[in-house]
Amino acid sequence: MKCHFCDEKAQYLTADTGQPVCLAHARLAVIAAPVIPLPAAGTETVIRAATAAARQEIERLALHFWDETEVACFGQSYDVRQLPAFVAVDDEVAGALSYAVEGNRLIIVLLAVWPQHQRRGVGQRLVAAVVAEARRLGLGEVVVATSNDDLPALALYQRCGFQLYAVATGSIEEHHGGPLPGFAGLTIRDELRLRLLIA
Repeated sequence: MKCHFCDEKAQYLTADTGQPVCLAHARLAVIAAPVIPLPAAGTETVIRAATAAARQEIERLALHFWDETEVACFGQSYDVRQLPAFVAVDDEVAGALSYAVEGNRLIIVLLAVWPQHQRRGVGQRLVAAVVAEARRLGLGEVVVATSNDDLPALALYQRCGFQLYAVATGSIEEHHGGPLPGFAGLTIRDELRLRLLIA
């Protein structure tokens, strides 16, 4: 999906017009929260464990949003094609969440929702599914890292109950060999770490 304003890949859906936009054309604004329309009858989004067939779609999501399938977080590198995952499916794969289990924690490695499926609660439902999985496995916490510019992701995780607990200053910049352009003109440099303790 292309940006409404240019030929770059769209990563977000605007709240006011519903148009897909790239990082360069995304802007922050204070607006009243719109009512999110329910999916049409017969198109209910289902969250399920990823099958082998869904791996190709997870790869497509990773390449679309990050131009790579290797995700660096928490000082490690993960290939999202090899990780367990959940997918959100209606008439197509709407989004995916890949994760790793290490010790007493579950690490969210990738969470991505295609722009045309955003603003319908798909991301929150994927996070709820992985939190339920962490509980089922008897783990103590779910952790996730996001970049300093990704304010939509930061807001999503906090709405899901996650709290900031650390900043890996300069880690993303170091991994990529320099700063990167990010959301709303912000420069990507740091890894923000959030966690949700499992009661």
